[in-house]
Amino acid sequence: MLEEQRKVVNSSFSNTEVLSDYSIDNVSNDDYLETIEFKTIKKLLCEDNLEYMTDFLRNLLKVSKPNNPNCFKKNGIIHSYHTPGKRGIIYVRLSQEDLDREKGNVSKSILNQLLMLLTYCNNKEIEVVGIFYEEDISGSDGSRQEWNKTLLFCELGNTDIYVCKTQARFARSIEFVEKYLHKNFIQWNIRFLSIVDNIDTYNKGNKKSSQITAMVDEWKIEEQSINTKKTLRAKNDAGQWTGSFAPYGYIEDPDDMYHLIVDEEAAKVVREIYSMYANGIGYFKICKYLNENKIPTPSKYKKLQGLKYVCPYYPNGSEFWNIDSVRKILLDETYDGLLIQHRTEKIAYNIKGSKKIPKNEQSIVACAHDRIVDPDISRIVRKKFTDRRAKIDLENARKDSRQLINAIQKNLKNYSVEEEKLMALNNAISDLENSLIQTDLNDISSKYDSLREQTLFLNSDLYSTIMDQIDVMTTSNSRARPGKNGEVHIFSRKVYCAVCGKTFQKNCCKSGPRKNPFMKPYLHCRNHRSGGGLTCDNKNYIRYEVLEELVLNEINKMIDKYYNLEKLEENYYSKKAHIDYEKDMAILQKEKIDIEKKLNKINDRFAMLYDDKADGIISATEFVMLKNKYQNDINNFNLRIEAINKEIYDIIDKENNATNEKSVLEKYTHIDKLDRLVIDEFISKILIGKKDENNNRPIKIFWNFTI
Repeated sequence: MLEEQRKVVNSSFSNTEVLSDYSIDNVSNDDYLETIEFKTIKKLLCEDNLEYMTDFLRNLLKVSKPNNPNCFKKNGIIHSYHTPGKRGIIYVRLSQEDLDREKGNVSKSILNQLLMLLTYCNNKEIEVVGIFYEEDISGSDGSRQEWNKTLLFCELGNTDIYVCKTQARFARSIEFVEKYLHKNFIQWNIRFLSIVDNIDTYNKGNKKSSQITAMVDEWKIEEQSINTKKTLRAKNDAGQWTGSFAPYGYIEDPDDMYHLIVDEEAAKVVREIYSMYANGIGYFKICKYLNENKIPTPSKYKKLQGLKYVCPYYPNGSEFWNIDSVRKILLDETYDGLLIQHRTEKIAYNIKGSKKIPKNEQSIVACAHDRIVDPDISRIVRKKFTDRRAKIDLENARKDSRQLINAIQKNLKNYSVEEEKLMALNNAISDLENSLIQTDLNDISSKYDSLREQTLFLNSDLYSTIMDQIDVMTTSNSRARPGKNGEVHIFSRKVYCAVCGKTFQKNCCKSGPRKNPFMKPYLHCRNHRSGGGLTCDNKNYIRYEVLEELVLNEINKMIDKYYNLEKLEENYYSKKAHIDYEKDMAILQKEKIDIEKKLNKINDRFAMLYDDKADGIISATEFVMLKNKYQNDINNFNLRIEAINKEIYDIIDKENNATNEKSVLEKYTHIDKLDRLVIDEFISKILIGKKDENNNRPIKIFWNFTI
């Protein structure tokens, strides 16, 4: 759990593009500084107690104290002067319906919500150590960055109380409410308080009320999601554009946001791509032409136009055209004047990710906007794709048909079949073989289905055997990520380009005599090919068997080195001889026991201290001084115990790693052939550089361990 929250928090610091929607730059003037809300908040806010505040609020409230850099670190130390049990954090979230921007483009809901929460904390004597803020984001979203920071803050033990205006501000999800409020917060000893809902997790009678509230909140989101989808579908069917960003080549009409108009600057590029492809120029050369002429890619063009578009792979826009971008433009019928929407749909309101919508269920409206591509050129391009698809479908149908015929003929001789059934089966086979000569896909499919139907009347064992073989054949020829044999090749995701860092992909080419050629595998930089040769200049491929032989030799050298007793003593165990794991563990365990004894003594003194105060032996002032001293000692001892535990875990990991390395090396004496298991055990990754003027190529292997 700690690592999951830490990843989200770390990503939030790097992904500044997303957070910029409500940066302080959106505040146009400081009129709000004179409001009663702002002045009251400043009086209630104790800056000395703050360990963290969202940057937007920091600027909005003119807070000068910087955030504590240790508050999100596992072993971080925050100020110890906070009263135990009274530390609290505030989470403020504004959804779209809350936004009521007034006075200098500042949402008054922020100030109102903050004022309510700070007043409540002040009345309950809660020391506010953190204030977290998010805007225009749903409570069902589990990737909220500031929200995940609050969870990490809680898990690290930096607060005791979590305060929200309502439970819905924390989460509009039954799953999140159950997971955190009724499980994790109990484990972390966090008290959750919701002011309006009057929910307090320390009050056991509140649990049912909290669960019912969560259910109602989630039902509202689900209903809102359904209504939004219906509204969008109605607009789509009416020919209104509802997308976030217009397709490349178009812009939204300034007079009608639901209508697209042609962007001539980008439309020229689209026409050029269509024209080149219609004249027989392939993807690679089109990419090369666009890159050489420094034409901005669609994602870069959106950035240059000032749009807030964020490409998932290139946040600042891709610098180079690639094959996928060109192919996407050529396949898009939007350039023919068709408004095609509802191509994808969110899986569910509470599930991240989308699903593709079949073509017949998409919203397609003709003549909704002006076309960009000339009809004659468009027909040529569409026919090329249609012919290619038809050719592939025909080849697959013929291949599947031959596989079915071969499977039947191969297994038929092992079983006895009635003469009448055998005759019907042979006639169906003959009909299918005759149809394979033709190019009628429907006829081949019909005859194929007839033959499969005839196999149903055969012996059940024979039918099962044939169907099993057909399933294997169909799977082996699928276009999934594994190769045609259904297996992932041994160097998959292991070989990378030393120039651009992209993976090397496997391809095959024909080799050998013309009459009897065979397919020879090789590896090449994926980025060089997709970017038209300009994104990476590591252009030379490497033969698969050459790399395989090189790696095999290096692994065997390592194994031989391990079994050379002289080298073993000098190179392997000498690195680990100075590490006496048992001795280090014993020292740490003894220190931990000593500290625990000291903690027990301090706790006993604590108990006596209360008795001395009650009996009048010491004054109230002396009691507070001694109590603070003891509390400070307890905090320091607890931090040291955490550090000792971490050191112990590190020693155990090192010992396990050394044992694992030894067990891997002792498993093999010599390897004759590489497989995926061997590669995974020995190698982390392989970097392949480009050839120099002497035709030499650097290849660097990164091992999982060293000898």
